[in-house]
Amino acid sequence: MFRNFEQYLAENAHPLFESNISGNADRAADVFMKYINKKSGLDFKKFPFYDEFSVDNMLMTGYKYFSDKNGTQMRVNNSNRGIGLIHSVDIWIKSTDDESPDYTISSPGNVPLMALLSDIAELVKKPANLKREMSLAESVQLDEAVTLNLDSREISNVKKMLNAGKSAKDAAKELGLPYKQILAVKKGQDSKVNDNPAIAGNEKTLEDKVLYHQELMQDVYDITSAIAQGKFNSLFISGRAGTGKTYNVEKALDENGKQQDKDYFKVTGSISTVELFRKLFQFRHKILIFDDADAVFGSEDARNILKAALDSKAVRRISYFKMIKSLYDPSDFEDDPEGESQAIEAGMIPQTFDFYGKVIFISNLPKKKADPDGAIRSRSILVDVNPDDETLVGVMEKLLPHLEPKELSVEEKKEVFEFVKSANDVSMRTFVKAAGFKVAGMSNWKRMARRYI
Repeated sequence: MFRNFEQYLAENAHPLFESNISGNADRAADVFMKYINKKSGLDFKKFPFYDEFSVDNMLMTGYKYFSDKNGTQMRVNNSNRGIGLIHSVDIWIKSTDDESPDYTISSPGNVPLMALLSDIAELVKKPANLKREMSLAESVQLDEAVTLNLDSREISNVKKMLNAGKSAKDAAKELGLPYKQILAVKKGQDSKVNDNPAIAGNEKTLEDKVLYHQELMQDVYDITSAIAQGKFNSLFISGRAGTGKTYNVEKALDENGKQQDKDYFKVTGSISTVELFRKLFQFRHKILIFDDADAVFGSEDARNILKAALDSKAVRRISYFKMIKSLYDPSDFEDDPEGESQAIEAGMIPQTFDFYGKVIFISNLPKKKADPDGAIRSRSILVDVNPDDETLVGVMEKLLPHLEPKELSVEEKKEVFEFVKSANDVSMRTFVKAAGFKVAGMSNWKRMARRYI
């Protein structure tokens, strides 16, 4: 006997993920499930909390629904790309709580998931009629919509694990692939290799780690440019130090005509909550960058202020109602404009104001350590940068002619590059610091770099 909604809720509710999210994506999920209920008659109930998970290093949010009638659980996932507001739908038959869903359905080509409502409703209405080993495309006529094709590399990895004695379930969990596709490979029914040029291009990029990192940095540049043009409210870049995160952000701002301290302000190191509030007010029409200023995430008050600042609306109301001498309550001066003017001239700021600005976070910490509950990154575009040493070495080799310091010739940079390849800390910063010893004319620059970098 499967658990009912109340039992499942009691076991799985998590205070960190209580859903107070509103907006078009949340409403789209509710509309989607309204029609699923109408067509299936399963009366799915919505959980008062949401899921966070990653797809291709992109943070996703999913809204969960549960049917007491047959124990099926569904998660409707936000769209960060592609067609419509819904990225995909995950389905667990009898809500077994396996780490991987029984089925994942995503949009085929230019077809929104809303167009597949009838087929999805039929699937959840009669799951007992389906054989687990069958691909979903054989069970309902969804074809490319629901068949998550494996490329040749993935098929090879599956075969290696199965030949090593791993079960299909364990292979699915370790590789992060759908269980039904593992079964297909196991039965010798190899899923077809993707021959779509766009898909094949993406897979080649993932295999070529150097090119992938270069594309990642280009994405950082492009998204920052879009922020400079007012198209997004927030960007969260996390991951390994010395990989070009800050360089590409500043380059994008500079090349979009933004001047530091005039159009954008960079916060580095520690900052108090009241100073955070002050900077948000001071740059309320501009851009704030928090670069290696992870202490801002540690204060509950600061996080609440940031959550308000990162809302998706064009204008966000920010408040900080604490008795602090540098803050004033605008309502105290309703009939005294002169008094409020004097307060402003004295450097005081209002306890509440409208924020129109943009915020960029750059952190060298892993995203889950910098932002444990995901409240900040879930409100931002997330770019996670974690290349290995081999990738960074390859990137540096390609960028040698453009790396600082410009005083060194390409041949001299190659000499520094060969040294950095075996350094304890492989990074762009290590290269620049080692090159600095050479530029300074030190004949023993390698020894100096080895000891002091």
